Amino acid sequence: MRALPRIAIAVSIAAMLSACPSCAQDAASAKAFLTSIYQHYQNGAEDGSAGINFDGYQAANYYHSSLLALMRADVKANGPDNVPAIDFDPICGCQDWDGIWDLKIDVQIQTPQRALASLSFALAPPKDRPKDATRKLVFTLIPEHGAWRIYDIRDESDPAMTFSVRKLLEDDLASLHSNAAPKTAPTTSH
Repeated sequence: MRALPRIAIAVSIAAMLSACPSCAQDAASAKAFLTSIYQHYQNGAEDGSAGINFDGYQAANYYHSSLLALMRADVKANGPDNVPAIDFDPICGCQDWDGIWDLKIDVQIQTPQRALASLSFALAPPKDRPKDATRKLVFTLIPEHGAWRIYDIRDESDPAMTFSVRKLLEDDLASLHSNAAPKTAPTTSH
């Protein structure tokens, strides 16, 4: 008789755990996730809104583990004397910002495990805004540990130079690996 409650508890826990990945798969939660990210950019770096650093301790709360691994591998492969492929903040498509204005987020759920979010915003206030202050980004989101994470960011701000952050990293790592000189033992003559 005591086994029945244990079985019921085990089945309940298994059902909750299997349902957990689906917690993240709706458009409202994806939009809320992205909105929470851009709160780190609202007032620029001057008030401590430093964005999301992919080397920071909270990066795993925003970036998918596979994208973080690529970013960190690229930094390591480039070494301290070279600039990695990502020498900017991919979330704002910038190195510097005064804040985020006119943020628009449109989320399309492709599958329960994948969403595309089109974002547009400006990095300067409307008054005296330069032409290059507008950003257009497309985020690919997939759930990890029951919550949305950034799997890729495609920057479409300049139609002549669109790029995927993931592809940029993969290409840089491939280039670094193909250009690495093979290590050979020194030859000695007798």
